[in-house]
Amino acid sequence: MTNNSIEPLNIGNTINTAFRLYRDRFPTYVFFAVRACLWSLLPLVLQLILSQLLYQTITPEQGSDIGLRLFIFPIQIFSAAKYLFNNAVISRLAFQDIIYQPETAGQAEKKVKPKMWRLWWMQVLIGLLGAAIILPITLSLVLVSFIPILGVLLILPASFCLAFFFLWLSARIYIAELPLVIEDNLGSWQAIKRGWHLTKNSAWRIVGVMFIASLLIIPVYILSVALASIPFWFNSSEDWQTLAENPLFFRQMAMFSYGLITIFLLLSILLVPFWQSLKSVIYNHLLDQKKNDGGEY
Repeated sequence: MTNNSIEPLNIGNTINTAFRLYRDRFPTYVFFAVRACLWSLLPLVLQLILSQLLYQTITPEQGSDIGLRLFIFPIQIFSAAKYLFNNAVISRLAFQDIIYQPETAGQAEKKVKPKMWRLWWMQVLIGLLGAAIILPITLSLVLVSFIPILGVLLILPASFCLAFFFLWLSARIYIAELPLVIEDNLGSWQAIKRGWHLTKNSAWRIVGVMFIASLLIIPVYILSVALASIPFWFNSSEDWQTLAENPLFFRQMAMFSYGLITIFLLLSILLVPFWQSLKSVIYNHLLDQKKNDGGEY
């Protein structure tokens, strides 16, 4: 499955390859996606339980909220690290399949586990880097918006350009996780730089891959929202005119909320492995391209 061509990143082939990887090891990938999802939910569930036990309400009092948040904060950090670790295992499994050196789930876990905190720290660095870029730009736009006429003339084109800039920036750091997971002796910042180097001439093709993949997935989300809103389909026009006095409406709202949350969690479990596989395919292609070009990688 290794790409021996030096042709530019092909959107259709990349998505098809990622889907084949996802299909071939579906049970294994979903197992790690479930674990990642459960770890991400742990702080929220724990906070709800403790709030109910300690304060007899889902939302604690304002004064006691600080202590609860301080208690939950280390758990949030650890849960985030475990979430990233489980997702990274999927990426490694997919990449090893691409290069015809498949690993078992246990082997992949063993290779990725020592890098768990480096994965977490890498996300922190990416967040800090994004904030360092976004905050000055946002502040400049706010200041410019106060200038009569000039602000109106500049704010719209600037916002339009910024959208493309952030798409380009996202593509440049999209595969940063892979060098850290696959290669040995890389630190968090080194992995970010390696990903930046590999995507140097392919950022817009990566944006194209993500855009087309998103278009294919969006109908699934639309259908899910439609299914979750089934309770509303049986409302008559009179019901909607007296919502505040209709207790059925609030029950339907609760059903809609719980249904939507459940469906989106299930979709996350099913779709995260696809996105992780897609990262691995892109990383493999860019790596091969650098090798064929004779460049450092």
